[in-house]
Amino acid sequence: MHEKPNEADENVQTYAESHIIDPNSLVSRVLRELYDSVQNEAIPERFLDLLEKLDMAENSAKATENP
Repeated sequence: MHEKPNEADENVQTYAESHIIDPNSLVSRVLRELYDSVQNEAIPERFLDLLEKLDMAENSAKATENP
């Protein structure tokens, strides 16, 4: 004889199913947190200096190609 589960049993089952952590969602959440933390970091001054030097070198090269 199988009894129909009562409402409390169904609520427990629903709660259990909703709190099972899917490995993919866990990885996704951790990657999102990492991305957000990196996105909020300031760009290091050394990197900005290198980008400025690169821009200057490119402008200089263009100037010599197009007198």
